[in-house]
Amino acid sequence: MTIDTQKLSETKVLIEKLANGVDPITDKPIQDESFLNNPKIVRTFYFLIDYIETQIEQKKFPLRKPKKFKITYEQLEKVELPTGKIGVNEFAKAINTVIDPQVSKKVTGQMINKKLKDLGILSETIDEDGKVITITNENSEGYGIESITKNFNGREYQKVVYNEVGKEFLLKNFMEWMSEGD
Repeated sequence: MTIDTQKLSETKVLIEKLANGVDPITDKPIQDESFLNNPKIVRTFYFLIDYIETQIEQKKFPLRKPKKFKITYEQLEKVELPTGKIGVNEFAKAINTVIDPQVSKKVTGQMINKKLKDLGILSETIDEDGKVITITNENSEGYGIESITKNFNGREYQKVVYNEVGKEFLLKNFMEWMSEGD
């Protein structure tokens, strides 16, 4: 038993005594007129007992974060993509709304871009600040992937977006790409 779990267990025992009308220091009944016997206070004690029990259980059997991305065909069919041209992060967000976070880690735009770069559909370059950025190339347009000029904080940049053909291409190939390497 860890120190945290031990402290929680000790606290639970003390609160249980109070909830049952027993002074936890003397083990004698608490006087009836004491505020500690007020039903509102007693209900609060029982709520705390339940909460502490939950915390103890979670510490004994912590939830493990999934290490791999997993999606079923049924989940993929439920994906609702925004209308119009979208960026890769919007696509990833739509995917993440249908996956089970207990079973799968979330997909990121970076994961998708990496796969598209590996396939030669996207490229990267270094901008004037020395940052590596994702860009379209001569293959991108054939897959429904375009570059549009955007403005952020008064600075123009090129954003990679997916038109209807590009969104369909991503959805159609997504399961295969994300299952590679399992």
